Amino acid sequence: MYVLGLDIGGTSSRALLIDSGGRRAGYGTAGGGNPAAHGNAVAVANIGLALRQALRGVDPSLVAGAVIGMAGAGALDRLVFAPMWASAGLRARPRLTGDLGIAFAAGTAEPRGTVLIAGTGAIAARIEDREPVMIADGLGWLLGDRGSGFWLGRQAARAAARALSRGDAGGTLTRLVIGALLEGEPLPQGKAGGTAEEATEETRAPAIRLVVRAQSRPTLELARLAPLVSRAADEGDPAALEIASTAARLLCETVAEVRPAGETSPIVLAGSVLTGEGPVGSAVREKLGATAVLAGDGAGAAAWLAGREAFGWDPAAAALLHARIVSGD
Repeated sequence: MYVLGLDIGGTSSRALLIDSGGRRAGYGTAGGGNPAAHGNAVAVANIGLALRQALRGVDPSLVAGAVIGMAGAGALDRLVFAPMWASAGLRARPRLTGDLGIAFAAGTAEPRGTVLIAGTGAIAARIEDREPVMIADGLGWLLGDRGSGFWLGRQAARAAARALSRGDAGGTLTRLVIGALLEGEPLPQGKAGGTAEEATEETRAPAIRLVVRAQSRPTLELARLAPLVSRAADEGDPAALEIASTAARLLCETVAEVRPAGETSPIVLAGSVLTGEGPVGSAVREKLGATAVLAGDGAGAAAWLAGREAFGWDPAAAALLHARIVSGD
């Protein structure tokens, strides 16, 4: 017998099939499956593609359970999803759950603790019995998501625009943002350390071009500038270092909103901002201390949860299998 775990995001859909011993039997990936980003038809098509890859060579009637993790899981239209699920030959009814519990389970087998996710957006939750009971931030790019990839990208663009408006194109972060947003255009010949008193219509022209180019793109594309903050910070750029430090502080403040003082349970860190090698993740891990652990494979976490439910693993066996399943071993 087998179980399925699916981790459905805005940019990718991943499906993992495991057997009763926690061994991987199939894996599939496809494009984004969140209907909020792609609409139900495209989302379900991508989920179906990942499913078919994971089930290749396996009788789907042997799948005893499934857990699907997705932000805003309730947005998935069952009238569209159910026929796709049935057409794959699956009889077990999947359990839909949010991404917070999946992200937490991707980092620990413990039933309680805290999860902090910082990818394009940012959100934290206190977890009890593997489900969120208190949530902070996750309020979107306009009103929240402090310290997220979008927040970092917007701060980078702001810093570059302000520098350019002073005729200052000398900073590493400014040059990187210019290269990303003004592709193919000649770099402005500004000097490092320009001041507001030196700004004229002529010196501000590159800044205005940068602003127009940034505002002409889909809003969330600014998140693609987030890695530039890390690159510039590695080179000692003061603006990038300040942005990274502020992001880490804001993310830790979000954790403090949901985590009681003196709590010693695990803090799971998930999302590209926190799990990569950049300065924000490093600073957050340092500030949060030894209780912080990095999340592994979300599809593995969903499969592990499905296995606990379908196969009745005892707590000791489930804990031993957890590391194998979520790490991909």
